[in-house]
Amino acid sequence: MHDRHKLIIAHRGAASPARENTLEAFRKAIDLGADMIEFDVRRTGDGRLVIHHDPGISGRRLRDMTLRDARDRARSAGFHLPELQEVLDLAGGRIRLDIELKEAGYEREVVLLVAGALREEDFIVSSFRAGSIAAVKQCRAGVRTGFIFNEAGALTRELLRGETDWLIPVETLAAGRLLERMRQAGKKIAVWTVNDETRMKRLLDDDRIDGIITDRTDAALAVRAGR
Repeated sequence: MHDRHKLIIAHRGAASPARENTLEAFRKAIDLGADMIEFDVRRTGDGRLVIHHDPGISGRRLRDMTLRDARDRARSAGFHLPELQEVLDLAGGRIRLDIELKEAGYEREVVLLVAGALREEDFIVSSFRAGSIAAVKQCRAGVRTGFIFNEAGALTRELLRGETDWLIPVETLAAGRLLERMRQAGKKIAVWTVNDETRMKRLLDDDRIDGIITDRTDAALAVRAGR
C-alpha cells in the first residue's frame, strides 16, 4: 500500500462522464474520495470569476462577455458555467482546492474571496505566471501558492529560493537532477497530468513527490490503495 499522505488531485474534477471544470465533475471527485480538486479561474468582461479552462466559449472570449452572456453560450453548448463562489460553497469542509489562475490581474479578488470562505490550509493558488504567484503572496502572505511549469528553464533560482510553497512540474520533468533541485529547495511537489497507472505507482512510491494531478481519479486512488 502506498503512502496515504500522497495527495490524489482531481484534474478539473473527475471529468468522466461529467464535463471538466463543472460542479458535476467536482461533486464526483468528492464522492470518489479525492484529496483535492484542481480547476481553472478566469474573469468575464463584467468582472465575474468563473471556472473555465479555455479563453472563450464557442469562439467568443470570456473577457468580452458578461457573465449572463457567457452562461447563455455555455448553456447552448450543454453545460453550466460555475462562478468561483459556487465551487467554494460546494467544497467547503469537504475537499481541498488547487485554484489555477489562467490570467493576470485578478489575484487579489481571488485571494480575498477564497480566504474569506476557506481555511488557508484547505487551498493553494497556482499559476504558470511567477508574477501572479508573487501578487498572491503580496496580498496575503499566509496563502499557499504553487508554480506550474512545463519547461525546465522556467524553474529559476529565484523561484527555488522564493516563497512559493509548491512546485508543479509536468510529468516529464519530475525526474533526475531537476527533481532533486526541487526537493532540495524544500518545496512541496505535485506532478501533472499523470494518467498511466505504472507511472502513478512510480511517482507515489517516490519519497520526493507529495501528490499527483490526474484525469483518472478513481484509478489513482486504487493505485494508492494498492489495488
